[in-house]
Formats: sequence, structure tokens, C-alpha cells
Amino acid sequence: MKKKIIGEILFAVASGVLLLSLFLHGRLDYAPLPKIIKHEKKVEKSCDTIKALIFYHAADYLVYHGQVIGFQYEMIKQMGKDLKKTVEISIEADPDKMMNTVFTDEYDIIGFDFDKNFFSPMYLTLSEPHSFSYPIILMRKNMVFDSTGTHIVHTPSKYNQKLDFQNLEMPNTWRQQEHTDMTEEDLIEMLEDTLIDYVVCNHNVAITLLPFYKDLVMGPRIGPDFPRTWVLNPKNISLNDSINDWLTHVKETKFYEKMCLRYFSQHSQIIHNSFGQKRNNISTYDKCIQKASEHYGLDWRFVSSIIYQESHFCTDVLGIGGSYGIMQMMPVTYERYGLTDTSTVEEQIWGGVKYIKFLYNIFVNKVDTSDIYYFVAGSYNSGPGHILDAITLCKKYEGDYEHWESVKEYLLLKSHKDYYSDPDVKCGYYPGKHTVNYVQEVMDRYNGYKLTKKE
Repeated sequence: MKKKIIGEILFAVASGVLLLSLFLHGRLDYAPLPKIIKHEKKVEKSCDTIKALIFYHAADYLVYHGQVIGFQYEMIKQMGKDLKKTVEISIEADPDKMMNTVFTDEYDIIGFDFDKNFFSPMYLTLSEPHSFSYPIILMRKNMVFDSTGTHIVHTPSKYNQKLDFQNLEMPNTWRQQEHTDMTEEDLIEMLEDTLIDYVVCNHNVAITLLPFYKDLVMGPRIGPDFPRTWVLNPKNISLNDSINDWLTHVKETKFYEKMCLRYFSQHSQIIHNSFGQKRNNISTYDKCIQKASEHYGLDWRFVSSIIYQESHFCTDVLGIGGSYGIMQMMPVTYERYGLTDTSTVEEQIWGGVKYIKFLYNIFVNKVDTSDIYYFVAGSYNSGPGHILDAITLCKKYEGDYEHWESVKEYLLLKSHKDYYSDPDVKCGYYPGKHTVNYVQEVMDRYNGYKLTKKE
């Protein structure tokens, strides 16, 4: 009996120690236990599409001259091409939402830098490193070091890399202060406004942000190198092996060397030419696009993405089939909205936005509101008839006809006789691959505009 009591006491003590350890390492708030346990069941998943989620910050995702680029964005796109898989990339700017997503099966790849302590590897499948970075201090130029006081380095929300002040002047006077509701850019703005004196930032992020702030300078390194990895879906055993093999071999290629020079070098032309223009408009027609979009209840950044896709904001483009002008509307549509080849650019924009609203109204009660711009973009490219046919086919075959992810598969199938000759299909044959790519490019750019331009 005594042995049994002693055993129960030891078990209780051990359990308490384990819980205390987890608490001290700050991991109990990462995800509910049922969600974590779900990852323990490893089931093989086969799919021709890679779904990726990237945390938004300057080095990994940006819109440059209308094109979506960024280190992780381009790496994942190139990987999809090399592995002969379709890639769908989503962006998230909220670190808390990223943390919640890490413990779900929603994505095949999640690009997010977070604390990889002893707890997380037990439940997460991490890729080979795609790059490395290290923490540095940002400060104002010509700052005079105060040898009499305490020096506070401010860190953004969810910053979790190990800091080491030993190589700094008077190391015992340095302290770290975390801001749970601020990003790097928020703190850097405060630094520039002289509200604070020191900000912690990873080297790769600092390189991309410094061109914005001419009065700031990169200070000393205050921590070791750390690997930047992707969180992989543990169910995708074969895919994960392919991803890791690709990461291992791509680092030996000219492509990877070019990517590092492009995004991690202080001499990068992309960094200096694009980030130095942070506060510029999307185009010279922003005010007109904003006014017309507001009038019709549309997001002007979506309209801007459509216009860039159609004409790159050029006003005298003549396209295949007679499409004309900044909105590249076809002659029959042009005439329907009272436009001619002598219409001003502003008139073209108003007519084009009105047409986009017309397309929007077609789908407003047919599809999920979170996906409606996908359907509108597809209709602007192909005409609404083919998109409605794809919805009909998706519904007929019991697919998720309210979401673009499912409907686009049937748009692609409209190039096969068994589908375009279906009696419920109204508009016949259509090669949907171009439209699917068009929609993805428009929405990628739109997501970039949403993160960098005010609504």
C-alpha cells in the first residue's frame, strides 16, 4: 500500500513538473490539445496542388511594379514548377492567426518564423531551412550612447529569437521590452519619431525596411544565426520528402544564389527601387479609381489589380479581339457602357468599374462572399457565362460550388467533351487554364495591395 501511495505521489509530482516546464516555455497558449493531437495521425495525402500560407512582411511578399514577388513567395512558386505542381499562396499579416493556423491541416506549407523550442518539434513537422538570419539592433544615425542609464531594446509582437547583449557596450545595462500588439514597422516608425531609441529586427527584414527610413541605421548583431524553416503538413509524407529534397538541392543552384542577392543583400536594386517608394500610389489614376469604386461599392485595390492585369495602366493598348484602353473592354461591352475610342481615361475607368459591378451582382447571391472577387476576376477574363457553367457543373457533381477552389476545377474541365457537351452547359467549350492563372495573379496582387494600401 505504501509503495502504491508513493508511486501516485511521484506521478503527480512528475506531471506538475511537466506542466510547469511547458508553462515556462510559453507553449501552452499555442493551440488547444485536441488540435495538437490531431497531427499525430499521419495519413498519406496525394494532391497536385500545394497550398501555402506566408506571413506578410517586406522580404517575403511584396508588390513591385505590379508584380507579386518576395523571397518565400518566389521560392515556393519555383518549387511548385520544379515539382510540377500547382501552387496556391495565401498571405496573413496577423501573427496570432498564423500561430493558430500552424496547428491545423489547412495548408501544406506555412512560412512563419517562431520559437522552435523543445515543445514545438514534438508536434510540428519542420522543413529543411530555406534560409538563415540573425537579430540586430536598429537605431537612429549619429545617436549618442548614454552611459548613465538603462537601454531598452523594443521587440515586436511574437518576436522570439534569442538575444545576447554581451558584445554590446555596457551589456548589463540592456533590457528587452516586448510589444504584444506592434509589428516591426510600427516600432520602426516610433524609432524614427524619436519615441524610442532601439528596435530589435532580424537582419533579412532590416535590409528590406531600411530604405524607407533614411535617418536609421543597422546596429550591432545581438544574437546567433537561426534557421528559417517552413511548417509542413505531417500527413503529406511523400510531398514533404520532395519539399526537403528540393530545399537541399536548390541551395546549390544559380537560382538560389540570385534570390539571396535579390533579397538579402544591402545592394539589392529591387529593395532600393521598390521599398524606397513605399508611400507612392498604385498608379496615377488612384483617385479616379477610388472614387468610381466607392460609388459602386467595390474595393478600389481589387479594381486596380484588374486594371494592372489588363493594361499595366497603359491607356492606348489595343488587344486581341479589339479590346481597347486602360480597362481592355471588348467593343460590344464598350458600347454597352456608352464608351468609344475617343473616351477619356476617366470615362473608361468609370465604365469599366460599372461593368465590374455588373459582374459582381451576378454572383452576389450565388457564391460565398469571401470568394466573390475570384468569380468576378474570372468573369472579367472569360465572360460570366463560362464561370456560371463551371458553377453548374460543380453543383451537379456535388462539389463546393460556392467557392472558387472547387469551381475552378470544372472551369478547367470545360475543355473536355464530356463536360462542355453536357446538356446543362450553356456556353460550350472553353480552355480554362488561362483564366485560372489570370484569377490567381489578380488575387495575389490584390492581396498585396490590401496589405500595403489603405482601403
